[in-house]
Amino acid sequence: MTEEQAKELLQKYLDQQANPGEQKMVEVWYATLDLKNRVSADQKAAIGEQMFVRLKAAMYEKPEKRKIIKLQSFGKIAAAVLLVVTLGLSVWKMSSPLKSAENQVTVITGSAERKHITLPDGSVVLLGPAAKLSYPKVFAANSRQIALKDGEAFFDIAHQENRPFTVHTASGIDIKVLGTSFKVKSYQASKQFEVAVVTGKVAVSNKERNLGTLVKDETLTYDKNADHAAIRKVKALAFVGFAFDGTTLDQVISKLQYAYSIKIVLGDSTLAKLKTTASFSSRQSAEEILDIICSLHHLKFNRSKNHKTFNIYR
Repeated sequence: MTEEQAKELLQKYLDQQANPGEQKMVEVWYATLDLKNRVSADQKAAIGEQMFVRLKAAMYEKPEKRKIIKLQSFGKIAAAVLLVVTLGLSVWKMSSPLKSAENQVTVITGSAERKHITLPDGSVVLLGPAAKLSYPKVFAANSRQIALKDGEAFFDIAHQENRPFTVHTASGIDIKVLGTSFKVKSYQASKQFEVAVVTGKVAVSNKERNLGTLVKDETLTYDKNADHAAIRKVKALAFVGFAFDGTTLDQVISKLQYAYSIKIVLGDSTLAKLKTTASFSSRQSAEEILDIICSLHHLKFNRSKNHKTFNIYR
């Protein structure tokens, strides 16, 4: 019996539609749990794990080895199985990439509607027309996962190095980032999938393989029918802002390095604590921004031949 079949059987039992053999099977499952009448919230997850292990063992146990234990009343059985269903479903859902439905927020836009959504971590999503987005009310401690189930969306993701951000799409393609901004076009009715990076870096993959890693001003187009991905250089049509208010130079550098996929080296470590107050846009090049910042602090900078490494000095 599969986990899905087991779940259906438990619900069938609660609805009083199970035959005598199915009723006995459910009663045996519950009788083997050895649960107390009252459990604390802290114990719930552990009990759920124990219940799930025993349920799976019972599923595969030979019928002749099962011992049927009668319970006193249907009311007691129904209450018992309700607890099994509650805990069992919580364990099944724990294995899913996204949290259970009751912990999810789903946003749907009309055919001519756009929505500005702020996620629990401060990331921003601009949801396009006829789109559907689902995300948890609270992100996990070590990851941030949401689902773009249909349509187009622009993401401006808050940089949290220890909590990677993943966008799951209905196309079966995942986009993983740490903190960046990008646009996704994923319509269920279309064979074409597209992701365009405005700042930072993203990794695009499906269940079989990595389709590509994109940096600023790169776009990946994937043909779902042909299973073919292509990356091209395209100047971004959308832009994001960088606002610094008394921010230390090392923090400014960290932001620019990630946004532009470059390396910035300070010639003197004492420069790291210099404070910067200024606003910029991803429309500007990294060199333009560095030129302004260095002018503010009376500093200089030079660049490597490939314009990927910059050195700031007095």
